[in-house]
Amino acid sequence: MQRKNHLHGGNIYKAAKELNIPYDRILDFSANINPLGFPPIVEDIIINRIKDIVHYPDVQQMELKEAAADYYGTDSENLMPGNGSVELINIILEALRPNKTIIPSPTFSEYAISCKSRDIETIFVNLKVNDFRFDAKLFDNLKDGITPNSLLIICNPNNPTGKLIPKRDLAAILKELQNKKSYLMLDEAFMDFVDVDESMVRFIKEYNNLIILKSVTKFFALPGLRLGFVLACPELIKKFHTLKDPWNINTFAGFVGTEVMRDKKYIDETRKYISQEKVRLWENLKSVPGLEPLYPEANFVFIKIEGKVKVSTLVESLKKKGILIRDCSNYMFLDNSFFRVAVKSREDNDILISALKEVINKEVKKGSL
Repeated sequence: MQRKNHLHGGNIYKAAKELNIPYDRILDFSANINPLGFPPIVEDIIINRIKDIVHYPDVQQMELKEAAADYYGTDSENLMPGNGSVELINIILEALRPNKTIIPSPTFSEYAISCKSRDIETIFVNLKVNDFRFDAKLFDNLKDGITPNSLLIICNPNNPTGKLIPKRDLAAILKELQNKKSYLMLDEAFMDFVDVDESMVRFIKEYNNLIILKSVTKFFALPGLRLGFVLACPELIKKFHTLKDPWNINTFAGFVGTEVMRDKKYIDETRKYISQEKVRLWENLKSVPGLEPLYPEANFVFIKIEGKVKVSTLVESLKKKGILIRDCSNYMFLDNSFFRVAVKSREDNDILISALKEVINKEVKKGSL
């Protein structure tokens, strides 16, 4: 199947230019970033360490790795920091050079893009036919075709659907892949927002075919700093390390990342807020005529719009109001009836609900004329 053109959310600068307004007046529901903003300590760190910008960043980043190991519940030898997930995805593919990749979709487009750039055979599994959930049944349909050095790529919870796969199911899949001498790459970029612990990190010490991606920038609202981690057995981490740029972690990402992962107050406040507000937003979205939102496991809601109103129309109408949502029509297996919104502040969420009702009501009336 042909992959659709890829776009990402969070392009507030382009929208601000189109609307001729300051970018800080944009309500951006298209990027899944912590609505509480970055931890208060971040500004102090950058101001206090500004003079360090004249030096090269720390190549080893030992303090950062130790803080991350403590935060994720593993050892520092089991992880490597990266300049965001995309750099790490490319390093992983370069290191493994899989014969085949299997990607349950719709999902994060960069997996397929990185595979295509290396001419790796890629099989896309249509999640839409299974209520957007990857489960043992779907895997059973695939496993006979899995050959040695295949790579199964799963985003958990998945972006854009928000569906979560329990670790008991993933453990069974992981064992089967190990028997077939193949790998599982789990992207847990949004796992920090999930109410219950479904992370597979503890399985790293038992399985040498498990690779986990983690994102610091989403939970700690730091996408401009670019920071993530790959977690795996020490042998794989050593292989990944040989392929990374020497200074892939910039000075401020290193200092800030080390401290924010120790900020227990901020972490607890975020989880409490998201746990409550995601349900409230989901319930309010259900009250909007024509919308069918999936229950959110993380900090965003995936929505199908029924009727004659197209998402492209909805996107443009909301943009004129300074509100961005994520048009999901460019995701594989999706069409012009799906979109995604992030959980933001309660005030902003209410503004979104009001604007959605207004725009949809207007379009429905227009269509009935």
